[in-house]
Amino acid sequence: MKLVDEIYNTFKYHFSADEEDMYPIVYGLMEAKSREEIFEQLEELSNEELNEMVTLFILEQLQRKLAEEGIGRVTLGQDYTDDFIQ
Repeated sequence: MKLVDEIYNTFKYHFSADEEDMYPIVYGLMEAKSREEIFEQLEELSNEELNEMVTLFILEQLQRKLAEEGIGRVTLGQDYTDDFIQ
């Protein structure tokens, strides 16, 4: 995606691998764009890129809801039968 490449090339030396470093920069850049500008950039995405974006958004929202409600299963790659976070 062209926007990702532009952000990466501009800020790559300001980012660490930590999402917390990237979030405020990306959020600020997106907040400055109009709805129309955002939709124009979405139009440039392939179907695969758009599906990936929407999938990641939905997963993030589901994780947030689970965290807010204090439910969810902690597995850390292992099977912890009936170990729930509450």
